[in-house]
Amino acid sequence: MKTITFSITLLVLLFSKTLVQAHSFNANKILSNNTAIAVAQQHQLADYKVVDRGVIIIYERERPGGKLNLFKPVVTYYFSLKDSEKIYLLNLENLKNIYRDGKAFDLIDGNFRTDNDLFFYDPYHHQYRINYYLSKINHS
Repeated sequence: MKTITFSITLLVLLFSKTLVQAHSFNANKILSNNTAIAVAQQHQLADYKVVDRGVIIIYERERPGGKLNLFKPVVTYYFSLKDSEKIYLLNLENLKNIYRDGKAFDLIDGNFRTDNDLFFYDPYHHQYRINYYLSKINHS
């Protein structure tokens, strides 16, 4: 009986924690040419740290972690285009939606398989890999 009570309590706590984490993700969905793109809610500029200024400006934002990740800070990456004030969540879906035509889409599709591939910093070129590839397309 104690095992069943413990299991039910554990499931309730896990489910409520998941809802709280999902709710704390501050992103809206906007429609741009019939495509959904996650746009970060506008926080104070001090909330974002610029980590790379290239074709796209890459930001990182740290927020405190919870019990599930042993209170380590959670780092989330965002980006914006140089001529735009909107800040987008840095993931493959958003990049492919913004660069849906031409060489940039093919480059993103061919060189980046997961969202984590976008966060790779290239120490040789002193920039994030996505900015290095996009700069090669813009110069050609």
